[in-house]
Amino acid sequence: MQRLIRRVHIWLGLANLTVFLIYGVTGLAVTLLPAPEERARPEARLELIDFRVPANLTDKQVADLVWERLRVPLASPVPEWALRRDGANNLAFAFYTPNGVTRVTLLEGEGKLRVAHERAGTASFLNNIHAATLRDRPVDWRLRAWVLYNELAMFSLLLMSASGLYLWLASRPRHRLGQVCFGAGTGALVFLYWLVR
Repeated sequence: MQRLIRRVHIWLGLANLTVFLIYGVTGLAVTLLPAPEERARPEARLELIDFRVPANLTDKQVADLVWERLRVPLASPVPEWALRRDGANNLAFAFYTPNGVTRVTLLEGEGKLRVAHERAGTASFLNNIHAATLRDRPVDWRLRAWVLYNELAMFSLLLMSASGLYLWLASRPRHRLGQVCFGAGTGALVFLYWLVR
């Protein structure tokens, strides 16, 4: 049994090594780099697109038409709660993807869409991609594939934690350094949980 658990532990680690590296690099980037709002942002690529709004549509229906028209790679339709009107009563919303954000303003009087494409830097891309889950309900198959891989990696991390604990207890539970590491990690979790909660 111990031999099988050791193999599964190693296989899970190897199968998910790349995504675990992304988790680590993302954690370091978020810790060491300036906050996203403090970073120099690349200049947005602006474009005006002809777009006439059919009569008697809700803002959500219009946003769905824009989504179908623009087909921003990896973007999902905008939820209704994310729609707003600016000071000039223009419908405004954004498509968020791991690659960046595409901001759209409908200039209804002019029959145009003002579209601003803001590309994410590498650190932002990694942060966005590592946080993608099934809760985001991705529409694009590429992002859905990444999300499934990401979800598998999260479950693998839980299984690796459990199998690692089992392997330690089954092989060297009296090893002093193992006891110290386990006690320090568990104690830190309990203390920080108590402190924050």
